[in-house]
Amino acid sequence: MNNFARQLSQSLEEMYDRASSCEDGLLSPVSIDRGLQLLEKLGYPKDLLKNLPPSNLEVAFPCANPLPRIISLAPETILDLGCGTALDAFFCVRSLPVLQRLTGLDVSSKLLSKGKDLLQQFPTEAEKISLLQADLNHLGNYQLETSELILMNGSFNLIFDKREFFKTLIYLLSKDGTLLIYDFILTEDLPPGFSDEVDNWLWNIGGALNATDLEKIVTDAGLAIIAINELEHIDPVARCEIIITHPTKLSEKINPSTQ
Repeated sequence: MNNFARQLSQSLEEMYDRASSCEDGLLSPVSIDRGLQLLEKLGYPKDLLKNLPPSNLEVAFPCANPLPRIISLAPETILDLGCGTALDAFFCVRSLPVLQRLTGLDVSSKLLSKGKDLLQQFPTEAEKISLLQADLNHLGNYQLETSELILMNGSFNLIFDKREFFKTLIYLLSKDGTLLIYDFILTEDLPPGFSDEVDNWLWNIGGALNATDLEKIVTDAGLAIIAINELEHIDPVARCEIIITHPTKLSEKINPSTQ
């Protein structure tokens, strides 16, 4: 691991640990939508939100609502990379009767602690969920089972070496599985030197790729992009849903309007 990647992993852990108790936004003085306001804006079902502790909702900062797509895919096993306080994990168990196992990984021990506290209040859901502190930039160091669906809701652009990352993912994704990414895609070039600053990676921009570069990395890893669905355009990026699978599944149609 080079020095930049090491610094990125350390900064991510520190940032999200601080975010777990920040009252004025993700990190003061920068204020972005989060919590119940963000979850409702993204279309998370209100019936799933109403009984959850405010302390868990206030530290939620997903990139999108993945539930409609996940429900349409109906996986029995899920690997949630960058699970935070396990809200998506909890929602998936509540929404998918067929779900047998969900494993959530996150770099922040404090976010995971909030997730574990949440699950203690819902023992039926907790039986299907395992939470593990892990550095996604070293995903290959962990013994993980293959899953039918791998979810990355706002965590993909925080991966330093994406080529190496996909080499690991291909062994974690079942042959009939789907990799579901919600993150930013570049719509124009970033200023020179922008991606050399760790702080610019922490907001999911410094590590963003354009669609062409992403497709090449995915293809080189032996996977294939089914669709890149734009959810919101905010130059120099677009917030997108990215659906990836093994090439043998390319003949299957996935409705782009599900999200």
